[in-house]
Amino acid sequence: MELTSYEEKALDGEYGEAVRLAMRAVVKVGEALGAERLVPVTWAHVSGISYKNIGDAGLEFLEELAAKGARVSVRTTVNPAGMDMEHWREMGVDEGFAEKQARVVKALISMGVEAALTCTPYLYGKVGLGEHLAWAESNAVLYANSILGARTNREGGPLALFEAIVGRAPYVGLHTDEGRRASLVVDFEDVRDLVAQGYHQAAGYLLGRIAGKRVAVAKGLPPMGSWEAKLFLAAVGASGGTGLVYIPGVSPEEPRIVEGAEEVPVDKRDMEEVLEYFNGKPEAAALGCPHLSSRELEDIVSYIERRGGARRPLVLFTARALKGRLGDLEKRAEKAGARIFYDTCMVVSPLRSFLGSGVAVDSAKAAYYLSAQGYAVKLMSRRELLDYVTGGGGED
Repeated sequence: MELTSYEEKALDGEYGEAVRLAMRAVVKVGEALGAERLVPVTWAHVSGISYKNIGDAGLEFLEELAAKGARVSVRTTVNPAGMDMEHWREMGVDEGFAEKQARVVKALISMGVEAALTCTPYLYGKVGLGEHLAWAESNAVLYANSILGARTNREGGPLALFEAIVGRAPYVGLHTDEGRRASLVVDFEDVRDLVAQGYHQAAGYLLGRIAGKRVAVAKGLPPMGSWEAKLFLAAVGASGGTGLVYIPGVSPEEPRIVEGAEEVPVDKRDMEEVLEYFNGKPEAAALGCPHLSSRELEDIVSYIERRGGARRPLVLFTARALKGRLGDLEKRAEKAGARIFYDTCMVVSPLRSFLGSGVAVDSAKAAYYLSAQGYAVKLMSRRELLDYVTGGGGED
């Protein structure tokens, strides 16, 4: 691999042991993937920082790296933690878990990481067309590549942290023009009307399952706003391994399609099978996988207010960055029977302790991971879910 003078010095340990370890890891991954060089990145996003997921081994790794003097060299944000950092007791989290989760976050902050604790970093900073990133959250990677036209591979959490320290990523895969060529076209024209009823997430789940790791074009989808795109792409990332889906009329780049690309039509039965699979009996509902934006929160709270409030438990997940920007919305939500939690999400928090084992969601990503954790999950459109929690009465 061809390295610059800075990269050679970093690899030789001239910038300290932490930088040497990080550069060594990045170079070895690059060599394994066949990268000829590294590329500078402007923003890293690290996943896998919930103590629920990484345990003592992950905590020790982060604290040891911090003790070696590791510091990130580019803007670096991180995924949700395993609890609301302020209201963890209300989530049923025990003190031992809370103490170790706090240590995880402290170690990251000591390295210069922003404790954003969100899976939607793209809502909290500008990303330019063609900008190289090192992101390690599947929905964020797909959103960056597909909606913003940035360039990032689906990195693992530790690799993204190493890339943040050295400010480099292997120049391979979705960083390159060749790696962004689509070899699959999935046609949703026959289910366009069904998707438009609020089932973008089911469509995304199907596409991910069909695509695997292939770059794909999603043809025939109805118009979608930013929150529908979030749900669609999060579902793609849950069921498949691709990091880029071209959505005509939405993606800023024209699809690069290889000659002889496979074309797969989706029919109504395909969509129905997804909804039938995630058809558990819910006791409560959760929204915010990916994290809800301030606009989404306003729309959701306003809707349940108009319908006389929630009659079933409803929890909303969002980023700590919004805590001071919501005005009276948090109080309005609580008055209407909904609870907003920050810093965490339904997938990495102890949802069972405060919502029970049956949950309605509008996210196929959440449905996929919660089902794997033993929850009885019901996948609904957002409108259906809100009607469910408000009991079906009141003003539309």
